[in-house]
Formats: sequence, structure tokens, C-alpha cells
Amino acid sequence: MKRFILFTLLILTLVLGIGCGPQIGNTFSKITNGLGEAEAPAAEDATTADTESGVPGQRRPQAPPPAPGANTEAQAQDQVRMIVYTGAVSLQVNDTADTINKINDLLKNVNGYIASKSVVAFGKDKLRGSISIRIPAAALETTLAQIKALAVKVLKETASSQDVTAEYVDLDARRKNLEVYEVELQKMLETERERPGSKAADLLAIYNQLTEVRGQIEQIKGRQKYLENTSALATYTIEFVPIEDVVVEGKPGWDPGRTAGLALDRLVSALQGLGDIAINLTLFVLPILLILFLPVVVVILILRAFLKRRQPKQLKPAG
Repeated sequence: MKRFILFTLLILTLVLGIGCGPQIGNTFSKITNGLGEAEAPAAEDATTADTESGVPGQRRPQAPPPAPGANTEAQAQDQVRMIVYTGAVSLQVNDTADTINKINDLLKNVNGYIASKSVVAFGKDKLRGSISIRIPAAALETTLAQIKALAVKVLKETASSQDVTAEYVDLDARRKNLEVYEVELQKMLETERERPGSKAADLLAIYNQLTEVRGQIEQIKGRQKYLENTSALATYTIEFVPIEDVVVEGKPGWDPGRTAGLALDRLVSALQGLGDIAINLTLFVLPILLILFLPVVVVILILRAFLKRRQPKQLKPAG
């Protein structure tokens, strides 16, 4: 009976061992792998030090990677579109100053404004120039229609748009990552200050990197602010061309005074011409003639004197 009980227990033990063997093996392997993975980072943390900053036993904080799922294109599709509108309109108007005043009133009604203005005199009592206006994007089409209605004729119109949503989202992701990196640098700077035996060079290296990160953050914020402003307010340039006055010229009658004046003008011009000729003859032509003919005259005189000497003297007949 005892042998039968022992034999039965032995068979049950073998059956349980065979059935649970793979599970025990898997459990053991998981435990072993878990311990290995837990020791690996600890060993890495213990051996890696910040060689650049020179802080022993302390790792250099790295810029954090982009947040999980920070896909710029996907976020740009979810965010409200940011579109920058620009354009130019050339208008023919009766009165430039009056048209500018009316446009200013229209802009005040929609919280817009005139950013710049440049006008010059044109013809008689007229102005010609241009203005640069900022219009809220939501009221762009309505306001432009009202402005063009003030003109006699629309001479030219151009418009363009640029979608900056993706750029804004990318800047926002970079800014958030840099802000996280900035917090880590601040913690590292405080730790290094409190650490006994800390060196001024190490503190300066961390502080310089912290300053650089802060500068990048401010630069990104400035670009984001610019994109927000330009997308919220459209920029348009409006040129004003006044209508020119038509001058009707009739056939002029006889005007003795005008004829006499023209005759005197011609006489003065003729006398001035004669005076110019006399001055040129005296100061230019005569000196040139003297320079050219003086040597010739001298040569002629010399030859005449030479020939007179060579001629034989004629004998006078005796009385």
C-alpha cells in the first residue's frame, strides 16, 4: 500500500513538472532579462559623465526630443489656419486727400489703421501718392469693396496669401522643447552651486548654455508674435492717381506786345551770337593765325634778304 501511494505521488510530480516546465522557464527568463535591463541604465549613468562641462559624476542634460506625436503637419491641420494676406490696389480718384480721409473712417469702423502715407503735389491743387493700410483679415473683403467704391476707376489690383500655420506649429514645438531644456539647465546650475568644491568654470559653462537657450526661446517667441500679427491683419498698399484736368486751347489772336517781345528776344540772341563770334576771333582765331603764319613771314623775310645780298651790284654809267 505504501509503495502504491509513493508510486502515485511520483507520477503526479512528473506530470506537474512536465506541464509547468515552460511557464517556469519563461518566468525565469523574464526575471533575468528584467534584472539585466535594470542594471544597464544604472551602469550607464554611473560611467557617463559630463566631459564638456567638467562636472564629475553628473550627466550633461540633453535637449529633449520632440514630444510624442508632435507631427507638425498633423497639428497644423488641427489648428486654425494662419494665413498672411497682402495686396495692392491702384485707384483713379477725383480728390486724393478726401479719399484718404474716407478710407481712414472705414478702417476705424473695423479696428484697422493707416500704417504709412506718402503723397506729393500733382498738377494744380491735386495730390498723388499711396498709403499702406492694415485691415483685420475677417473684414478684408468687405472693407476692400468699400474702398474700391470710393474710386472713379480701379486701375490695377494684385493680391497674394501665404499659409504660415505649419511654420507657427513647428516654432511652438521647438519653443516648448527648449523651455523644458531650460528648466533642466536651471536645476543643473542650482545643483552645481550647492555642490562642495564646484568650479567657477563649470558654473560659467552651464550659465552660458542657459543664456543661449533663453536667447533661442525669445527669438522664437518674436517670430511667433510676428506671424500672429501679420495673419490677424492683412497688409494692403493703395495708390491714388488723380484725374487730370483737361485744358482746352483756343486759337490765339494777334498780340503786338508778344510779337515785340519775341523780336527783342531774337535781337538779343543775335547780338549775343555776334559777340560770341567776335570774342572767339579775338581770343582764339587770331592767336592761332599768328602762331601759324609768323614762322612763314620770318622765313620769307630771311630769303628776301639773302637774295638781295647775292644779286651783283649794277655799275652806273659814267657821266
